[in-house]
Amino acid sequence: MDEHATVSVDGHTGNGTNTAKGKSSRKGRGKPSDRPIGKRSLNLSLPMEDYERLAVHALRMDTTISELVCKLAREHLREFHITRNASKAD
Repeated sequence: MDEHATVSVDGHTGNGTNTAKGKSSRKGRGKPSDRPIGKRSLNLSLPMEDYERLAVHALRMDTTISELVCKLAREHLREFHITRNASKAD
């Protein structure tokens, strides 16, 4: 079985368990007005080799894994637009 690391976009790592930032259960994060606008949390399960590659690149670029993943997504992923009501789309 391949060894995986759980990585959240905010840079926290785990041992492959399904816990959020090492907590045993997920708790509310406050009122919607208290949350940062435009930011979302994302947990990834990556093979250890890929995680180490991200960590080394982030270290060499003097950035965090989160910032590196965001940069890679902006630069290398095509932008798609989804219309909410397909009958109004032209």
